[in-house]
Amino acid sequence: MALDFNTILLMMAVISCLSAIALYLLYRLLPETPGLRHAAIAGACQAVTPVVLLARGIIDPMISILLSNAAYLLAGAFYYQAVRQLCDLAMEWRWPMTIILMFYPLIIIFLDGEDLSKRVFISSIAIGCLTFMSSWVLWKGQIQLSRRALAIVFATATLLCVIRVFFILGQPSMSQSDFKSAYLIFMLGIVTSIGVMVGIVVIVFDRLREQLKFQLQEVTAAHDVARIALREQKDFMAMLSHEFKTPLSIIKANADAVAMIDNPPAPFIRESLERIQQTSLRLSDLVDGCLSDERISTVIEENELFMTSLDLVELLRGLSQEYGVRFVDAHAPPALHIQGDRYLVSILFSNLISNARKFARRHENTEVRLLSPPQNSTAPITVEVFDDGQGVAEQERKRIFDKYYRASSETQPQGSGLGLFFVKRIVELHGGAVSVECRQGTVFSVALPVEGAARCSSCAY
Repeated sequence: MALDFNTILLMMAVISCLSAIALYLLYRLLPETPGLRHAAIAGACQAVTPVVLLARGIIDPMISILLSNAAYLLAGAFYYQAVRQLCDLAMEWRWPMTIILMFYPLIIIFLDGEDLSKRVFISSIAIGCLTFMSSWVLWKGQIQLSRRALAIVFATATLLCVIRVFFILGQPSMSQSDFKSAYLIFMLGIVTSIGVMVGIVVIVFDRLREQLKFQLQEVTAAHDVARIALREQKDFMAMLSHEFKTPLSIIKANADAVAMIDNPPAPFIRESLERIQQTSLRLSDLVDGCLSDERISTVIEENELFMTSLDLVELLRGLSQEYGVRFVDAHAPPALHIQGDRYLVSILFSNLISNARKFARRHENTEVRLLSPPQNSTAPITVEVFDDGQGVAEQERKRIFDKYYRASSETQPQGSGLGLFFVKRIVELHGGAVSVECRQGTVFSVALPVEGAARCSSCAY
């Protein structure tokens, strides 16, 4: 059963209004996107046409005809501007306004009801020219599927106008009733209205995707530049710190040589030499610390580990002798191997032993204890570093492994706040865990997987 003319107009009015609302909301969401403002205006103009035609029983028929034709012509002109902006072209009003100023006065001339065929003929040519211009701009621009699809939609609208022209040529004396029976043209017009709205939305999101991709490339490039600059800065600081070592060594060596002269120097000279020796030694330690922290930080951040089989018994025994602390390896086998980076593992236990000596009441009470797992067991190896110092306050134990955090101490100078942070990161990189307890002294416990055992997923970084 064929739909009547009013039903077709109502469908067209509802769909055109929904399309106009969608374009307006998209414009409000993305107001900076070129072309959306004109597309929203075009959608509103297009929605006016069926609404005015539906209201022809309320308003004067002549006014209805003038408003509906003006709205449709303006819709075509604004769609043309929106299409140009979406294709990154400047707006161009010369040709659309020429078409409107050329054909709209003719529509005004043929306002009489008996001139319906002439009026439809004129409006079809004008609208067909405007839609063809939009289709042409989209088709000849950048080859994109969304643009080509919208170009086909506008070309379809042009074809509808051509069909209307030939329909009028075939029935030059078309009456109002004959015009109403040609509802297929309006049905296709509804489909075209939906297609234009969807096509514009797709093109806008394609543009957003391209912009996001471009911005991501820019961010990536900026990140690479920043990373290179940071690496160069680190290299420069390392070079500068290294270059400081030579003059500091010369200053200290000459001060030591002067102090060793047979004839005792005057008291103020001896005091000056001592100050020179102490200052140069402090600066040398500071430079060594900068170089060490910089190297460790680079290795950890870049994950540049050189994993090899390490004999933990040999490594701990050597470090204990170096720092002059007791090494307790009761029930430990002659060799106990782990997979690790020798440089980082040495730094790990050196930091713990150095801290233990610094905070111990008596250096001789500092111990390194190796608690090996049972034979043929996959349980982790535990290493404890003990000192008899006052310990770490309970409220600070959860934070001492944070980067740059320095525990409060009344008797010892504060460090850089990186030592225990490096300890925790190195342990995690080796699939282990570290903890601290303070009961009659301080015990730092490090658990590391035995060579060949699977790493604990909850401990691995």
